[in-house]
Amino acid sequence: MLVRSDLLVNKAFSFLVCVLASVVAVGAAPQGSPSVVKVEPPSWWARHTIDPVRLLVRGRNLQGARVRATRAGTTVSNVVVNKPGSYVFLDINIHPSARPGSYPLVVETGQGVATIPFTIELPLGWQRNFQGITTNDVVYLVMPDRFADGDQSNNAPPDAPALANDRKNPRAYHGGDLRGIINHLQYFKELGVTALWVTPWYDNWNGVNACDKPWCPNTYYHGYHAIDYYAVEDRFGDMATLRELVNKAHRLGLKVIQDQVANHVGSQHPWIKNPPLADWFHGTLDRHSLNKFQNSTLLSPHANQQEVRNTLDGWFNDDLPDMNQEQPDVARYEIQNALWWVGITGVDGIRQDTIQYMPRAFIRQLSDSLHRQYPKMWMVGEVFERDAAQTAFFIGGHVGWDGLDTKLDSVFDFALWNASLLAFTNKLSMRALRDQLKYDSLYPDASKVTTLQNNHDTPRFLSLEGASLEGAMLHAAFTISVRGIPQLYYGEELAMEGKEDPDNRRDFPGGFPDDTRSAFTAQGRTATERRMFEWTRAWLRLRAEHSSLRQGRLIDLFYDNDVYVFARQHVNETVIIAMNRGAQEKKIAVPAAAIGLRGNSQAVGTIGSNETATFANETATLTLPPRTASAYVVR
Repeated sequence: MLVRSDLLVNKAFSFLVCVLASVVAVGAAPQGSPSVVKVEPPSWWARHTIDPVRLLVRGRNLQGARVRATRAGTTVSNVVVNKPGSYVFLDINIHPSARPGSYPLVVETGQGVATIPFTIELPLGWQRNFQGITTNDVVYLVMPDRFADGDQSNNAPPDAPALANDRKNPRAYHGGDLRGIINHLQYFKELGVTALWVTPWYDNWNGVNACDKPWCPNTYYHGYHAIDYYAVEDRFGDMATLRELVNKAHRLGLKVIQDQVANHVGSQHPWIKNPPLADWFHGTLDRHSLNKFQNSTLLSPHANQQEVRNTLDGWFNDDLPDMNQEQPDVARYEIQNALWWVGITGVDGIRQDTIQYMPRAFIRQLSDSLHRQYPKMWMVGEVFERDAAQTAFFIGGHVGWDGLDTKLDSVFDFALWNASLLAFTNKLSMRALRDQLKYDSLYPDASKVTTLQNNHDTPRFLSLEGASLEGAMLHAAFTISVRGIPQLYYGEELAMEGKEDPDNRRDFPGGFPDDTRSAFTAQGRTATERRMFEWTRAWLRLRAEHSSLRQGRLIDLFYDNDVYVFARQHVNETVIIAMNRGAQEKKIAVPAAAIGLRGNSQAVGTIGSNETATFANETATLTLPPRTASAYVVR
């Protein structure tokens, strides 16, 4: 019995030891230990104008966290943990002498430790990068998914349903990517543009929205529903491919513009269910106001605050949660994000989506931060208004009634674009072009506005009521030759058709493996495509050859129902642009005094006319061919 009792005691003791051992094993990673899922930004630079940089660390069980640096050259301060313990905010100071490399941080709680990865980057060179956009440039808007499929291996990510990858569905992913753009960089050089505006390359949700509406099923192929502000869309490529695109573009003399979206994120973003702060957004997914788009309230000093707040705080739609830039941590996050993308890729400019729906004070803060680090950096804001007073209110260079100068480099000239569409589809007199241009007096410097041919949110010219190929050619010539920075839209140089979104985002012919022809080559273009391509290229070459078309002042010379004639003049060079949309030839007299010319000067036709007109008796008579634009170089 004693032996049996000892055995029982020994067995019980052994069992207890096993249980304790298993508890200890589990205790090595106990429930409640901290973990790190995401660090934003994941890297930064020494000697940057922003120091310290504020990190947003997403994880689990971060309550009471302490954070410390592990390497000399960095220090940590101002650690703040949100109430649920899912995010840590912290400042990391980078010593000017810190060398590029890995500088991990350690986060500690009473339950354990975790590592926060962080890198100090080697700065990119300034010779080719961060060059900004000027009136010497011509911008070409390209949507990666619709332009060319250069890498079929990324067409169907593992988490993407087959329905998302249906090229027959105009709202699904079609397979275009960054590699496709890289493969056709020479095409842009051949056309004559100098800068590529690429629609957002942020990572977006790979799923499909299903509903009983006509726009379903749909995807976020366009890139405007970010789920990660610090990742490249996996269907487009990766960071290495993106940097390759920028590097190769720069080597060819092409600049790159990133499409940034600070106003909102996509509804699938992890923040929606787990916001870093309670006021990170204006409202929640379940409870928010929708923007009524009473945009004029932003311009008026007399607007009531209820309407103003709805315009600034209301969600663009239920699928686009509105960021709260008046929350200091949100503003700092978004400014750092803009700077990080510029610094990590070397891009030359930013197109800021829906910029008027963010506070003007934030626009100035963002502009100042970009210019402080990258003096040549250029940002154009989308203020989609056909009223020049509204767009002029947001451009930098002057103080508004609110006492603010946004410092914003450029805005799109939707007002002149609208007048051009109406004039060249015969809905308004050609005099409307001159009438619209008189509002240039509202801009501190009208040469800084961006004049658009069309974009991805507007119907293509040839699908407008009353449109013709000749009208499209006139519209293109006007966009390229008028004051400002011209912006073309992919496929317009081929006279592509397309009504409202998504029809206006058709695939570029020849960009996809099963296409039967390629419009990237002269042989693959139709007769209409060839005519439009050569016309566009000719006007781009003329602009490149004459500083007056890039930098010159604009002088009205003649305007009536069917004709608008103006001069562009810079230093000692003058180019006359004559637009005749009428069906008949038209003779007009150009007064020499209006453009400071003396006798014996000649206006030599270069595009649209072979005429040489001599200024005699203080005038020159130009014979304008019908339904075309003509350019005359004064010698």
